[in-house]
Amino acid sequence: MKANLQSEILTPERIRGYIKPIFGFALNRVKQRAEAEDLAQEILLQLIKSAASDASIHNFEAYVWTVARYTWVNWLKKRAHAPRTVEVNGMAELLQDREPEPLEQLIETEAYQTLRREISFLSDIHRRIVVLHYYDGLKQLEIANILGIPAGTVKWHLSDARKELKKGMNRMRKNGILSVNPIRLTGTGHSGTPGKMGETSDFLGRSLAQNVVYAAYHQALTVHEVAQELSMPPALLEGEIQHLTDYGFLIERSPGKYQSNTIIWDSSAEHMEVSHRHYQRCAAQIADAHFDALMEIQKQVEDSGIYYPDQDYNFLLWTLLAKNIEEQARCYQPEGLSFEAVAPIRKDGSRYIAYALLETLNPPVVSYDPQHYYICGTMHRYQEGSPLYLWQLNTFWSQRQDWRFLDFQDVEICSRFWTNVLSDDEQHREDYAFLLEKGYIVKQDGDYQFNTVWIDSPDTLSRLNQAMPDLSGLYKPAISELYRSLLDVSLQNQPKHLERQISHMTLGNSCGGTLTAYVFKHLVDRGKLQAPKPHQAKTVTTWMGPVRS
Repeated sequence: MKANLQSEILTPERIRGYIKPIFGFALNRVKQRAEAEDLAQEILLQLIKSAASDASIHNFEAYVWTVARYTWVNWLKKRAHAPRTVEVNGMAELLQDREPEPLEQLIETEAYQTLRREISFLSDIHRRIVVLHYYDGLKQLEIANILGIPAGTVKWHLSDARKELKKGMNRMRKNGILSVNPIRLTGTGHSGTPGKMGETSDFLGRSLAQNVVYAAYHQALTVHEVAQELSMPPALLEGEIQHLTDYGFLIERSPGKYQSNTIIWDSSAEHMEVSHRHYQRCAAQIADAHFDALMEIQKQVEDSGIYYPDQDYNFLLWTLLAKNIEEQARCYQPEGLSFEAVAPIRKDGSRYIAYALLETLNPPVVSYDPQHYYICGTMHRYQEGSPLYLWQLNTFWSQRQDWRFLDFQDVEICSRFWTNVLSDDEQHREDYAFLLEKGYIVKQDGDYQFNTVWIDSPDTLSRLNQAMPDLSGLYKPAISELYRSLLDVSLQNQPKHLERQISHMTLGNSCGGTLTAYVFKHLVDRGKLQAPKPHQAKTVTTWMGPVRS
């Protein structure tokens, strides 16, 4: 027997407990707070009327939200002066107001949800005309005036849209895997120069953007195909896809088909272990010989005039090794892989290769600590018209913030200190605080001491370069073997159109980059290179002065 629960459950007190949830429901569906208040009051009024009736309520929670949705639909119709029925693809019967249960049928029916889905998959112009005509109740001539197109064109689009909707209502659309298991990208980065809009993390920091570039990674997709993969209305993706295309994170492979232009590394434990062994093998071939060669020329380096604090040659070696590894490795440079040849030029004036790492629920378990081989760089800071130059490389041993916190002003302020125009007084207190915090200067026995490598003139740089050993005979075969081995691993399961960018990135890590971190680790483990002292950690592997190198 059905029990009448109205007197027991549907009371003003019970309704009062839904005031805030109903207001939240309204606020999510209208633009203005005042409109939300009006809609919420209307919903509450309908519930109060129900409380005064003899209706039998079996599920109070479901009843409240059915009334809320019913009231919202009618509220929209009244405001838009829409017709009482919507005749799209034979759906008039479904959408007609019927008593006593028109609303639940209207909102919850599977066919209505399918219709809404198919409207979202229409082209932009089809969708806009359908909504203006059937939902806003505008006549074809009114739509033509709004869109600035002939009325006959509006009529044609409506007819074509009906055909598309009819086909769509009978079509089974498969939900893509990303709709139920979206990916997450981490380790976003760039190789090159960011612009006014930032770099990879600024564009791919949102889950939607990440899943868009991943969906179109191995094959070019249309907006609708990406939408199907993500189970989202295409209308919500059009702007996102256009934005990512404008700034070079997607490319339009053919009209209306987009493919990712961002390298996504999916590093398995096996991939990481194989790469690790290749780097270790190469570092073992070159590290000791390179270190010994730099030790043999210590006197010539000292006589060149290069400044390094406390005449600590070990501290200088961290910089000389890093810079000289790059210079020696340039002896191996395949054609067609220059930065200018492969790096996209982007809308905001930036030029860089974008990359990211696919995050996994269970991070790869490897036999070594990847943190020891962390690398960020190399970073160059200079301005046209100024001779000042700053070079820096971040590794496991350098305790400083990322590339965003390195600026040309660093070398400008250091130059003023070096040339004694930065007096220690109230006027320059902030500059001194900056230099101390960055570690560019340290205070010893009451005096300030410059705490990084400084090249004071072209003559100093020339003498230093003349002292540097020629190790090309050692480097060329070692780097060549490393590059080919890494490339075989790096190109696995990668799309063809990104091969040149991946090859350039692999070359950069082979001719310096990640290889430098392996050389450092090899030498530290063997006790040849000593870890930087605590006060050196912020300025190790830094080189600056009024000379471009």
